[in-house]
Amino acid sequence: MICKNCGTEFEGNYCNQCGQKATVGRLTWKSVWDNLLHGIFHVDNTFVKTTRMLIVHPDRLLSDYFEGRRKGYMAPIPLLAVWCVILLFFGHIKGLPGSISTLETSAMHNWIVEHYTLLTIATVPFMVLAVKIAFRKAGSARYNWVEYLLGCCYLSVLYILLSLVLIPVGWVLDASYYQAYQWGSMVLSLIPTYWAAYSLFPDKFWITLRRTLWAVVLYLLFFAVIGVALIYPFVD
Repeated sequence: MICKNCGTEFEGNYCNQCGQKATVGRLTWKSVWDNLLHGIFHVDNTFVKTTRMLIVHPDRLLSDYFEGRRKGYMAPIPLLAVWCVILLFFGHIKGLPGSISTLETSAMHNWIVEHYTLLTIATVPFMVLAVKIAFRKAGSARYNWVEYLLGCCYLSVLYILLSLVLIPVGWVLDASYYQAYQWGSMVLSLIPTYWAAYSLFPDKFWITLRRTLWAVVLYLLFFAVIGVALIYPFVD
């Protein structure tokens, strides 16, 4: 069999050079429809599977991805981008009159919301640096910068999923609970942060918690100093 795509001679149902099917006929409405269905369900399967694994077994997901077992998983950066868009969509839905979601916010807050996807991806390196510093005595050198970067992208998806769960709460809570809502969101975000830290650097509870809190503080400091410096010039 000669592959019509790359010209390689092969045996079997797929070309061992480029992966194209052996039986490729003329384009028809049926072939277009079949390819469309395959594309939709293939993306959907990887998206759903990766998200589910991230919620149920993030340690296994990170282990599989770092060790090369990536078949069937959606890559971290595209997954993060998709969930950012989903969060942006639901974040623009207004709740009941007088609820937290109807509060007038500052220009900087509005800019952050409008550019959430770009800002989330741009601040991931700050998260990596914070983790490298906070867990240096726990063996942070065992992973390289790319592995940390992609691992933190997966962790950012967990934050987005938590935000999506909390958005309906903001629709029904009175605006007077705004501060409590913010602090509650921050405290709850420590759960996936600790869980990811323990998955990568298993240790005693209080030791891992202390390092996790230190990483969070460092990240917030980096974001305040560098992030605000980058955002402020774009805000009127």
